[in-house]
Amino acid sequence: MEDEEKAGAVLVSTMDTASPPAPTRCCWRRLRCLAATSVICGCSCLGVVALVFAIKAEERRKAGRSEEAMHWAVRAQKFILASFAVWLSVLVLGPLLLWLLSYAIAQAE
Repeated sequence: MEDEEKAGAVLVSTMDTASPPAPTRCCWRRLRCLAATSVICGCSCLGVVALVFAIKAEERRKAGRSEEAMHWAVRAQKFILASFAVWLSVLVLGPLLLWLLSYAIAQAE
């Protein structure tokens, strides 16, 4: 009977000291660098928002609030991708629309 109580006590003590699972790994320096790059090479207004969110995520991580840090990191990643997507679409659609406009003018003459 004593062995069962000891085993139960050991089990409870190890469960109490077990650390919670670590959140998804995120490279904080890379996130901030990507956000800064999206300001320069992407749509700057979305890039600035991404940079603000990346800085918020890093500050939350330093404060030890990993769940909030991951929330802000995910939002920063979404704005980084949106910034690059908008800029690439402008780069592709701009010349395409100019070509279409010149074609329409040529057909009108």
